[in-house]
Amino acid sequence: MQSSFAYFCEDAMAGRLAKPVPGRHTATVRAAAHYPNMENPVRFSTEPTSFLETV
Repeated sequence: MQSSFAYFCEDAMAGRLAKPVPGRHTATVRAAAHYPNMENPVRFSTEPTSFLETV
């Protein structure tokens, strides 16, 4: 599914920003732009919760 939204941080950029961080984790909220918490709230809240369960 193609989104017409302009992505705030592309996957490649997120990877470069996270690379020097030990224990890094990145996630993509597809079909969301500047307000992922409102555009895809389920995905937005699931990702941090899943990550925190591993810490």
